[in-house]
Amino acid sequence: MKLILAITAVVQVPLVLFTYLVYLFTGFAGASARLQQLTGTGSLTPQQLSDLGRPLLTLAAVAFTVLLVQVLVVQPIATAAMTRAVGDVYLEAPTSVGTAYRAVGRRVAAVVGVSAILLLTGIGLFGAAVGLTVLAIAAFGQSGGALLLLIIPVALYLAVLVYTRWLFAAPIVILEQAGPRAALRRSWWLVKGSTPRVFGITLLVGIITGILGAAVTALLNVATQFGDANVQLILTQLAQLIVSVLIQPISFIVVVLLYYDLRIRREAFDIEMLAAKL
Repeated sequence: MKLILAITAVVQVPLVLFTYLVYLFTGFAGASARLQQLTGTGSLTPQQLSDLGRPLLTLAAVAFTVLLVQVLVVQPIATAAMTRAVGDVYLEAPTSVGTAYRAVGRRVAAVVGVSAILLLTGIGLFGAAVGLTVLAIAAFGQSGGALLLLIIPVALYLAVLVYTRWLFAAPIVILEQAGPRAALRRSWWLVKGSTPRVFGITLLVGIITGILGAAVTALLNVATQFGDANVQLILTQLAQLIVSVLIQPISFIVVVLLYYDLRIRREAFDIEMLAAKL
């Protein structure tokens, strides 16, 4: 357990410090406080509505930048290192924080490449759904809104299918030394026939970790009511750190164990491991 916490903390602590400094020097806390002040007055005057523009732009720009760093760099690297460590433990091989991150360092381009493909695919699916909705309404008027009953379920189905089938691409990049496209194809094949089961397990784990994370955040949010904007920012980052280090690794561990479970079911990987030890 200490190994898992240490691996996560190596990248999550610098991310939290980076986020805090970015928020501090870009005036994020001040913009957030100003936004709360303006929206808390009830009805807004035209001047106040105009004043909302800059705080909103600052909040959006800073939040998007931090999110991009987290999604494309920090999260993939942490997931990959966790994957290597859990894989070594599963295979009863010696491991350490250094071993995990050295393995990631050799495959960092492929790890980030897989994350970029997944992100762009998600954006593409969302954009396609929105585009089809706009086209339907433009072409058929109000009756086109009825097509949402078809578009939304199809979009959700495709999102779930792609997410589940590509779930093991990152572990495959690290554990099988595959490139991004090969890892995506391999993950798609590995999950084929087990999509409902894999999605159900990951959904359940996501709900559990989401509840735990929300509970931690809610407790610290109560404390933020008694401090200024800077104190609120510090406590918010502390909540993010606790969730990232203590709770998110649960999901990573489940994904790696599911990966090996599928390999055992489809490729008799347990027999292969036993033979290698003889």
